[in-house]
Amino acid sequence: MILKKRTIPLKILIYEAVVKRLPVNHHRKKEFQTKLMKLKAGYKGEVDLDYYLAQLPEKEYILLQALRLPHLETHFQIDTLLLSPSFFINFESKNYAGEIDIDLTFDQLIRTIDGKQDTYGNPILQAKIQTSNLTTWLKNNSFSFPPIEYFVTISSAQTTIKNSNKSPEVFYRVCRNARALYKIEDMKLKFKSETLTMKDLKKIAHKLIKSHQPLIVDPKVLNLPLNELTKGIQCPECQGFGMKRIHGNWLCSSCGHLSKTAHISAIKDFFLLNGFSINNQQLREF
Repeated sequence: MILKKRTIPLKILIYEAVVKRLPVNHHRKKEFQTKLMKLKAGYKGEVDLDYYLAQLPEKEYILLQALRLPHLETHFQIDTLLLSPSFFINFESKNYAGEIDIDLTFDQLIRTIDGKQDTYGNPILQAKIQTSNLTTWLKNNSFSFPPIEYFVTISSAQTTIKNSNKSPEVFYRVCRNARALYKIEDMKLKFKSETLTMKDLKKIAHKLIKSHQPLIVDPKVLNLPLNELTKGIQCPECQGFGMKRIHGNWLCSSCGHLSKTAHISAIKDFFLLNGFSINNQQLREF
């Protein structure tokens, strides 16, 4: 059963509002579009894994999606946490295009696409650290718990996965989303002793949910003056701005489309770009 569901991250919503309202010729338009594309790719990888894990028997497992928990002076995030009576699994989702090669010697992932190489951190190490932090959290909250495994799941079926050093750790820890269910079956064979009841698992899950602290993104960190963004109501039909209020409707001067609710999107954009407070004058100006 899914006790905590994933929602679209606030950062994606903010970047969508920025990209929507930045003029086409703005010097930072491409920067925000590229960042938004990367954020959406990461989120898609997580959602794709959700599709496969949703096929699990509800009475045997508990799933918690997109956890962010306090740790020392900071936080740690877990994309997907699976709880069962005999084992827990931390799934770290990744969505890379092209070819990836994981090198544990130098803790790096090398991605090659169109002949260009980029280097990223080792996702296995990332998942290991998250799992260590989760272990600490469980101990600090006086919970008994079974063995905790961790895996890195690769979303895109078009991604070529290489293990040039033939590391057993890479073979064991990395799999495609579609194989996640088989990894769970492997863990059922590996950890046969049930140390917790479903009641115990629900108690842990509810405490994790209560401790979850969603990431709050201040739009000011984008360092983008609001007067550089396009104001007004966006037409849901042609995507142009400047709809006018006429007889209880919003009329698009470009395509003639009428809408009673076009202003709702603009109000959402305002909150995303200004923070969560508003007065009548600010709204009218926007």
